[in-house]
Amino acid sequence: MAVSLFGDWDRAKALLASHPGARLTLAIRKATLKNALFLVREIKRGIQKQAPGDKAFVKLAESTILKKGSSKALIDTGFLLNSITQKILADQAFVGLLRGTVNKDGEEMVNIGAVMEFGATIHHPNGAVIVIPARPFLHPTMEKYRDRVVENYRQAIRTAF
Repeated sequence: MAVSLFGDWDRAKALLASHPGARLTLAIRKATLKNALFLVREIKRGIQKQAPGDKAFVKLAESTILKKGSSKALIDTGFLLNSITQKILADQAFVGLLRGTVNKDGEEMVNIGAVMEFGATIHHPNGAVIVIPARPFLHPTMEKYRDRVVENYRQAIRTAF
């Protein structure tokens, strides 16, 4: 079985000989930052629209609406919304709620976010059982824009060469 080469091999050799590592690294870092900032914006928009990733939140219970005076889920004080952030870590990015970020009552936003994302069942000392349904705001957004994030990386790689 013979091997047949196709394409512009002279150009490929010239590109590889020009040490594209630094250009490629920079392009990927830029794409990582672009994607992280984009996802933070879209997660926040999704919460404000009450449908992250175009998946509507479960409606709040009437008792909850009466207590907080609003039918909007995850929007009360603004602490959760304002805590959604990004952090670039060398060749990767974190998007979400950072540990150590607290609200005015000293509660960690990452714990509150986990309850909102996955739901919870709370057994109150008085015997009451409180069920908080999941209202995911991170995963639906990440899933909706997965292809766009990948395409941003593809474009970055193409521009490096």
